[in-house]
Amino acid sequence: MAKRAKRKAIKRKVVKKKRSKKTATKSSISNRKTLWAAYRELQKKVDKAWSKLKSNVNRKAKPQVLIRDKNQLLLLLGECNYMARECTRLESKSRHR
Repeated sequence: MAKRAKRKAIKRKVVKKKRSKKTATKSSISNRKTLWAAYRELQKKVDKAWSKLKSNVNRKAKPQVLIRDKNQLLLLLGECNYMARECTRLESKSRHR
């Protein structure tokens, strides 16, 4: 009985490996698209935060407001930088295949 269960488990693993190659390519393509879409959204948020900071500097807002705007902009820039690295890493992996 135990041998039969082991054989079934081995067959399942082989089948899963064969399926995973096809799904891996499809999922990597969809992951790439979603990552680039997220990067574009972050870029839009960065642009909005930058324009908000510039307008607050021009109207001579309180220092607390400027610090808050600056921190928000830096946070978004860090996230955008991370997303750019992830997108370029995935692109370089797909070129080697």
